Amino acid sequence: MIDLCIIIVNWNTKRFLLHFVESIFQKGETVRWEVVIVDNGSRDGGGMAVKKIFPAVHFIENDSNLGFSKAANQGLKRLSG
Repeated sequence: MIDLCIIIVNWNTKRFLLHFVESIFQKGETVRWEVVIVDNGSRDGGGMAVKKIFPAVHFIENDSNLGFSKAANQGLKRLSG
């Protein structure tokens, strides 16, 4: 059973994205959670970095920026909690 579901919509914010996901892993020891990152066509390498450093994170990579609402809905469909 999942306690917390987190959807992160990202667009060219690699530095913030990596810091945020790292903070989730540091604080999530007593909570069962899942993280979905929806990347809206970023070109800063954040998606590749997340996939490499945090393989437990579900990652959706869009070819272009679909906007926050569409990306968030993509994340909702991917959650299992």
